Amino acid sequence: MVQRNATEETDTTEIPSFVEESYFSGARIGEAIDWVLSRHDREVHCDVQGVLTGSGEEVRFSGRVLKVKKGVLSRMIAVRVEEDLRKRKKTPLDQVLTVGSNTTSTQDVAAAQITMQNYLKRDLTDDMFFSGPELQQAVKDLQKLMKAHDISCTVWGKRASDKLPIMIKGNLVGASVGPAPILPEGNLEVRVEPEEGVGDPKIYQVSQPQFLFGPRSNPNLTILANKIYIEPYAWKESPAYRNVLEARNLTVTLKSGKTIIENVTFSLKEGEMLAVIGESGAGKSTTVKALIGDIPSTGVARIAGIDSRNAQRVRYFFGYCPQDLSYLYSTFSPLENIVAFGKQYDIPEWQLIKEGKTLLRDFGILEKGNSKVSELSGGQQRRTSIAVALVHRPKVLLMDEPTSGLDPDNRNELWHFLDYINQEYGTSMVVITHYPVEAEFCDKVAVFMRGKSLVSYGSPSTLKESMPNRGFAVGIVLEEVDPRARRILENVKGAQFVLQRGELLKVFTEDPLEVIAERCLTALEENEIGVKIIKTKSVADMVDYYIAVTRGLITGFIEK
Repeated sequence: MVQRNATEETDTTEIPSFVEESYFSGARIGEAIDWVLSRHDREVHCDVQGVLTGSGEEVRFSGRVLKVKKGVLSRMIAVRVEEDLRKRKKTPLDQVLTVGSNTTSTQDVAAAQITMQNYLKRDLTDDMFFSGPELQQAVKDLQKLMKAHDISCTVWGKRASDKLPIMIKGNLVGASVGPAPILPEGNLEVRVEPEEGVGDPKIYQVSQPQFLFGPRSNPNLTILANKIYIEPYAWKESPAYRNVLEARNLTVTLKSGKTIIENVTFSLKEGEMLAVIGESGAGKSTTVKALIGDIPSTGVARIAGIDSRNAQRVRYFFGYCPQDLSYLYSTFSPLENIVAFGKQYDIPEWQLIKEGKTLLRDFGILEKGNSKVSELSGGQQRRTSIAVALVHRPKVLLMDEPTSGLDPDNRNELWHFLDYINQEYGTSMVVITHYPVEAEFCDKVAVFMRGKSLVSYGSPSTLKESMPNRGFAVGIVLEEVDPRARRILENVKGAQFVLQRGELLKVFTEDPLEVIAERCLTALEENEIGVKIIKTKSVADMVDYYIAVTRGLITGFIEK
């Protein structure tokens, strides 16, 4: 097994920063299956090279592992194909391919090499795969889901009338177990809409291969299944998108004519965390409310590629945690709150309970699952509110000042918890905060100013590097606070500006730092101000950047 840092080879905006990777030959497919099984709760991807058993064509593709099966006679990996990596593509690949050893003749692909990849993210996918002989089990699993949702079903197999290969995709409308010559047999009914809306929809019967008797229904509309791919929540699918969250020229104007935010433009990629910082009244909360379509706006606001003005559709793709926790039902338990709020997303109660318990366990408050919310600590209530916002598995979680009122230790603990959610669930986050130092936890930072809207946007490192000397300064620690020190240092030749926090002062300049350090030390000694420490390369933090921008000491930087 090889563990590698993906940043060594690839742009980190495209894939997660860390990946566990392992390589197997086709002859070692059993070991590859064991590798996946030992990471059963992780989202595992793979890169497969091999030969299509039907045509002998060489193929290479990447995708997500749907299912593995290791039996005495059969070993199989089902892969949801995400990218066809062939240089020359003769025929299109199936959406789902089954992969076997290098000698298999029963699976779609005989593998020469398999590369398994674990991005250390929780497997939150709902889609399922069944082979034809597993149809009876498929029926049992699907009957419960059909009571609440539309289910997309793709079937590959042979038409009963002439045994020609066929693939259909439609909505599942029936699932039952019926009698068969030897054993009970699973049956599915799939409604397929006509192409381009011409003609009537057809209802196909999906059955297991029958050895003694022909189909009991119309053989032209009966499929003897080889592969069945199920997407239980296909109705929640979002369109293809580049940025999971996008604002372009976003403007909010009151009826009185007053503009609250104007021409706000930024974007967030899948899995990134964004800190929104600024003083009260700068437009932070207004921007977030416009992004989720809660207030009227002009310009572009999209979440998962969906216009935020399409409230009925976009609501499935974001979770929102307001600052005020009083919206939770105080006499309900955390689990009861999850069920109560989760029902608005058309999720059945049994699934809300299942997902809710998983979230509460992950968040370390499962033992409080039956306690009233009013009996929980502030931190436990905040975790409950996050669980409520995540139960429908949104693409983006938006939080309004989650650390407000917490002491520094609890603020730090909550940010580590948010980082855990980001890494474990792959959820993108937008966090409004009054504390610039918290922006260091995030991938991107948006700085707002009253009357100016968005003045800076970019990664913390990029913003700090836009300061004089790429964010390095002369750092001085005084023996004790002296109110004269800052004014004296500001008058030092070559100093652009000075920031002070207690005994610590940072002198920013474009001149050589060693030269400025000597001048500063001389100036302080001449005024009999004691110096404890002086550093010629003190690093700026986000507090320094925020103060410099909001005081007009530097010009804000917008990362493109």
